[in-house]
Amino acid sequence: MLKVYAVCVNGVGSSLLLKMTVEKAFKELGIEADVKHVDAGQFKGCRPDMCITTPALAKTIGERAGMILITTTNFLDVKVLKDKISKALEQNE
Repeated sequence: MLKVYAVCVNGVGSSLLLKMTVEKAFKELGIEADVKHVDAGQFKGCRPDMCITTPALAKTIGERAGMILITTTNFLDVKVLKDKISKALEQNE
């Protein structure tokens, strides 16, 4: 099961919306994932398989070995996130 984090600045509203959308995307893809939402400060100590966040926060978070980093500006578009998740997983096989 993939460990996935939805990250926003404060870890409240927008990351919760993103978490719900990401869960739908994984469900539609038929992939089991444990999706959590956190703020950027909490994320520093986390070691997920995948992080989904905004382009601005991605610059702050940075690349990490063994972690897939996906950016999005639309936290409600399941189709876009499904496509991004699928492509990222294919590239990391």
